[in-house]
Amino acid sequence: MSHAICALVIVGNYDRDIAGKMDLRAIASYEDVSVMPIDHYYSTFWAADSSVGGELDVPMHVPSTFPRDKVLLQFVRDMTGKTEPKFAIVQTEYDSGKSHHNGAQWAVAFVGARRISGDHASINEALRAIGVGRRYPKDEFDTIGLSAFWQNPRHLEKYRAWCTENDAQGVVQAAVVESLSERVHAMWPHLRT
Repeated sequence: MSHAICALVIVGNYDRDIAGKMDLRAIASYEDVSVMPIDHYYSTFWAADSSVGGELDVPMHVPSTFPRDKVLLQFVRDMTGKTEPKFAIVQTEYDSGKSHHNGAQWAVAFVGARRISGDHASINEALRAIGVGRRYPKDEFDTIGLSAFWQNPRHLEKYRAWCTENDAQGVVQAAVVESLSERVHAMWPHLRT
């Protein structure tokens, strides 16, 4: 079974009513850290639905399916009541699902709009940057419960449907095709031309 998730990881208390209005649902929490599934369809929808434009400082090498819309920062600010909240965006794509050490993962950590993780940060590095401590023998990924979830929940499918219906320029669909192409080349690098 594959492990393919994407999530917003926030630090601190948050207003559950505000989160509910933005369709953010915590699937895991550890101490003061909460994990809320999202994807690029989700952030594309909410960016279009709000007056918040622009992108977060996300490294160039992350796939186009990695959520980067600034509306995510606004949501974290609204939920936490902080202007400079700590949060991370994480994404995995593993074929075996048995280990998060083999496969692809991307992560970016922020304090407000300022990126505090390196260009090639692992999920564990991004989680450490926002203050997640590991619980030995678990690493940060396992400590906050990410290994317990194999895929994003079904409630996010409506955002994919909205993007498909409203993607007149083909931008969102192009991102999906690019992501598939990136995965094919990662699995079979000799096919690269």
